[in-house]
Amino acid sequence: MNLHPSMGDPGGPRAPSDWTMSLGFDMVGNTVDYFGDVYCNGRHRCRLSVIGVTSEAEAHRRLALKARLWIDDYLSRPHSGSTEFGTLT
Repeated sequence: MNLHPSMGDPGGPRAPSDWTMSLGFDMVGNTVDYFGDVYCNGRHRCRLSVIGVTSEAEAHRRLALKARLWIDDYLSRPHSGSTEFGTLT
């Protein structure tokens, strides 16, 4: 799974191997806001964030755990078709 490097398991249920996460950060005042964009088969599914952590490694661990929990919840819900935005009438 491509959500967390092999330096330790962040916990939570494991996600299928077709799920990945890219990391980034923004400055919010004097604080760093770390975010993870979660993808399935290359398609963007969600963005998660953590703020106020003391290191990039800790942010990555927390984001990986949040992603695992989000993916588990997402996969447990019924999906009835397209989630694309429709046209406004």
